[in-house]
Amino acid sequence: MRIPVKWLKWIVVIGAIAATGLRVGLWSLESSPTPQASKLPAQPPIALADLRHTLDAEFAPVVKDGLLRESTGCGVAIGVIDHGERGVFTYGAAREDSIFEIGSVTKTFTCLLLAQLAAQQKVRLDEPLRPMLFPDLVAGLPGNEITLLDLATHRSGLPSVPDNLQPKDPDNPFADYDRVALHQFLVSHGTAKPADAKYLYSSFGIGLLGCALAARAGVPYAQLVRTEVTGPLHMNDTVFALSPAQAHRVIQGHSAGGEPTDAGLGESGMFTGAVGAKSTVNDLLTYLDANLHPDHYTDGTSGATLPAAFAIDHQLRGNVKQNTQVAFSWLYDVESHRYEHDGTTPGYTAHVEFTPDEDRGIVVLYNRMDEVPGQQRFVDRIADNINELMSGKPAARIAEDDPANVAP
Repeated sequence: MRIPVKWLKWIVVIGAIAATGLRVGLWSLESSPTPQASKLPAQPPIALADLRHTLDAEFAPVVKDGLLRESTGCGVAIGVIDHGERGVFTYGAAREDSIFEIGSVTKTFTCLLLAQLAAQQKVRLDEPLRPMLFPDLVAGLPGNEITLLDLATHRSGLPSVPDNLQPKDPDNPFADYDRVALHQFLVSHGTAKPADAKYLYSSFGIGLLGCALAARAGVPYAQLVRTEVTGPLHMNDTVFALSPAQAHRVIQGHSAGGEPTDAGLGESGMFTGAVGAKSTVNDLLTYLDANLHPDHYTDGTSGATLPAAFAIDHQLRGNVKQNTQVAFSWLYDVESHRYEHDGTTPGYTAHVEFTPDEDRGIVVLYNRMDEVPGQQRFVDRIADNINELMSGKPAARIAEDDPANVAP
């Protein structure tokens, strides 16, 4: 399939992020070397209550003359949860209640939804995808059909973008990829997984998973996520369709070049479960708290199964590359014992992580697409800085002298 240039910003977003491990850029299936950022000298661990002073000093030049200066319209919202205590820090144009697109972080909600329905015995992890969506398709041999577990762990062998994508609207090429197109793809491609299926990051696969779960439940995907995940977690600002009041709180997105962006990924057809969610820093802190302490969120029918669902969600399911394993879409760093997921859309970049051993989670949201080959993303540098400050290690500088880190 030849990809028109005008679709490229979207194909990049849906494409190969995390294909080879933690924090892999969107532009290539291969991880580019990332230059080491300069470091602040090691000092005693900084408590969350004392973090603001250090962050304010680090961000001062970035806000004055760099990526977040007033003329850019850009901002970051940072959240840290440490042993149940929360801190929220905003710089530039961001506010504590600003709503951001979170791109592929959406995948973790779809996979938690699978874990919830499995904990409720409404689906089986080894259940084949085919009969849930298209029972008319010819069945494969027993044991070789793509299962729900294969989709959640990116071991289905499916591409990240289907080869029969023919959008009517180049500004939103996934919105009209419907059941007819999906059926045609699966007739051509089949529903068997490769005999030696390896980790292959697939937005298409997670989108399919969301569609299959919605079909089983008999309700729209967004409604199902609300019932089973965001509702029990009291995440009222994590949505796929914005209310009028929420629309006023959306922070303007920006392209990699700094230009304001237009269309978003909210209306993304069957890709909604892969990239379509919007959220706030506070909602995502609640999400990380639930990942760390699911027993705090057991109210109601769906909440009762959340501890079991998170246990399923966090179980490690195989290697991605050296020192990196995959859970339910989450990538797990073996050395730090940290779960991470990133997200990028044409106007936004997100990073979420949690480390059970340290009882800590970090959220960084940025209203600019931030994917440059060979360069560390701004959101990742911020997360590294906070982790290292709170651990008493030499900390990556947030403000860098590299011209690439200065706003155009």
